[in-house]
Amino acid sequence: MGCFSMSRKPAAALLGLILIFTLSLYGEDDIAIRRQAADAISSHQFNRALQILESLLKVYPKDASLWTLRGLALDGTGQTKEGLASFDHALALERAYAPALEGASQIAYRHGDPHAMEYVQRLLAVMPGNEIANGMAAALAYQSHDCTSSIQYFEQSKDAAYQSPTALAEFADCLLKSDKALEAVAILSRGSQLHPESTQLKYNLAVAQMRAHDPNGAIATLAPLSNEKDSELLNLLASAYTRTNKPDDAYRILENAVEISPKDESNYLDLAILCLEHNQEGRAVTAATAGIARLPRAASLYLIRGVAYAQLAQYDKSESDFTTAAGLEPHQLHGTIAMSLLYSNKNDLGKEKDLLTSQLKAMPNDAIANYLLADLLIRSGAIPHQPEYEEAQAHLATSLAAKPDSVEALVLMGKLLEQQNDLLRALKHFQMAVKIDPENRSALNREFILLRKLHHDKEANEALNRLKSLLNNELKQEITPSQMRVD
Repeated sequence: MGCFSMSRKPAAALLGLILIFTLSLYGEDDIAIRRQAADAISSHQFNRALQILESLLKVYPKDASLWTLRGLALDGTGQTKEGLASFDHALALERAYAPALEGASQIAYRHGDPHAMEYVQRLLAVMPGNEIANGMAAALAYQSHDCTSSIQYFEQSKDAAYQSPTALAEFADCLLKSDKALEAVAILSRGSQLHPESTQLKYNLAVAQMRAHDPNGAIATLAPLSNEKDSELLNLLASAYTRTNKPDDAYRILENAVEISPKDESNYLDLAILCLEHNQEGRAVTAATAGIARLPRAASLYLIRGVAYAQLAQYDKSESDFTTAAGLEPHQLHGTIAMSLLYSNKNDLGKEKDLLTSQLKAMPNDAIANYLLADLLIRSGAIPHQPEYEEAQAHLATSLAAKPDSVEALVLMGKLLEQQNDLLRALKHFQMAVKIDPENRSALNREFILLRKLHHDKEANEALNRLKSLLNNELKQEITPSQMRVD
């Protein structure tokens, strides 16, 4: 368990610590017998140690050190539960007895005992600088999804964390989740130097470098490993090449990944997407088709090939692939959405409506299908007081009931309410959309206009300033597209 787990043989330092605690309390004969017990434990003669300790405990039943040694010996025989009970007995005699706390912490941690963190924290209260204890606490906090505490404990563990690639992976993962990508890169860089044989550390370093917006650094880390039979690593390297505008290198690496893991759907998908991004629709079809040959029930591959066919204006093939995808995953809307968009682009509103109506019979409360049908009805020319208009509003209400944070549905509902002159309710929907997505220009536009109509001049000026700021940022991005690639 964990990344700081101990071997079954107790650390010599712990046995020595127990003896040090007893030197001033007993005579030479007693200390010699204790040394015999400790030596027996150290040499895995656990039953012999238990025999020695049994006789000593008859004379000294309140000796915490003997109960601690007994706990180590019992764990050595595989009696972990009894061993922890022996540590607990020692701690009942001396609550802050460090050797018992250390032994209990290590054994509870190693065996995944639910009280492991309690033992470790009690040990840290007595020995706050104990690097191994801090490392165990860090790993336990990570397992509890408490990255804030995990980072603090890892920092206190100092060099102990660098003994294990797994510990460094957990430390770095928490740093990434805390938006500290550069710190993760620094830690993993040092770890890679200390463990040059670890492919895992190099892979994690490249992940951190990508999160730190350093794809060139990721390439430098992973390129020497491009001959590794590791498709996940190659996929990450291809992503770095794509980020540095080296599509040919990315394509070559992804083809290698496909050869290594021909059953890995993600490699075919990434290959097809890469081709589409560089206007090579034919190669995208080839990549997806190769994947379908290996994975004939992979709906995503039919979807991406359908997109490629649509861009090649081969609409019959596109529709066929979208239909297949929808059939493979009837409870997922990807195929339905794709076909809906295809029909929308072809202005085939009748087919689009039949498709969505059929989908809603199977999934009547689905947020996306209800939104798409409402949008279709409005695009088809429905106006207030018509049955189609009321139907659209009902579908939107169902969509928002299922997914109240849908910005698209909120904006469309706001527009319908505005058309009915229900300005206050319309404004509320636009404001909710802006709160969820502050950069949604459509929602900001309508919010500003309605605030002016309602003579809320102060709020209108604030909305106008936000809209100006948004447009200014968009203009800057259009002028310097390279910043978008870095981000």
